[in-house]
Amino acid sequence: MKRQLILIADMEGTSGIFENNVEAIYHGSELWRNIGRQYLTSDVLAVCEAAKEYEIDEILLYDGHYAGDAEFNVILEQLPGNVKVFDTPNRCFYWRRIRGQAESNPFGLITVGQHARNGELDAYFPHTIQTPPIKTLFVNEMHIAEIGQATLSFCGTKYIANIGCNASHKEAREISKNVTCITVKNKATGWEPLPQETYGIIKNGVIEAIKAIDQKDMISISEPCYFSMELTEDYYFDPTEMFPWKGNFTETMATWESPNIEIGLELFNYVRGFIKKKSK
Repeated sequence: MKRQLILIADMEGTSGIFENNVEAIYHGSELWRNIGRQYLTSDVLAVCEAAKEYEIDEILLYDGHYAGDAEFNVILEQLPGNVKVFDTPNRCFYWRRIRGQAESNPFGLITVGQHARNGELDAYFPHTIQTPPIKTLFVNEMHIAEIGQATLSFCGTKYIANIGCNASHKEAREISKNVTCITVKNKATGWEPLPQETYGIIKNGVIEAIKAIDQKDMISISEPCYFSMELTEDYYFDPTEMFPWKGNFTETMATWESPNIEIGLELFNYVRGFIKKKSK
């Protein structure tokens, strides 16, 4: 049976990227091209090296930073031959399509380069999918952002590790209390290492996490799923008179119900289409 590892990558929680070089996360910038991509690739390679120790047959990578642009943030040609990428148009987060390309029972899931949700303290570049306009997103009273969207799309899979900014671990632990949390920078303590230092930390941390996989929890959520999304200041919902789901709008809040997480996340993208910016 093929041992397939799911790897979900973002960039704001990558090693070596802080306020003083924030342009490294700006997709297409000179600093992103010369530094940011290499730093994220280093973090991903550390995971790949750890997976090699456990003879993982295949790593399926979703590079979700700046979704909607075809150019990858990870330098694919530097990755081992057993790394494959999910096929989505312009790397968009079409989670049902992403889940459908993986094995029915993957070996496990790891998130890397992760940042905290909007509003979290002592966080590097915290936001919830896109803030503004999104202030918060809840499902079944669970506050989720990119980590939550990605992991909940793989219900029934063991959540092995979260790698990123120290503040990102709060969301990861709310999804799976036994997930291994590997910190590559900590704003609260001022610890800001470069990738050369964190490479070994990530590799060794993932090795230990995989070693303890029997103690890891399966990602799960109860059904049906009840969603709510609140907007930041200067934004409002302008819905059509009719909308094809169980839900409702106020000026700054949308709610909807779905039979499962996959349909709920697809409706999330539909609801976003009704967001408007207030004129000044």
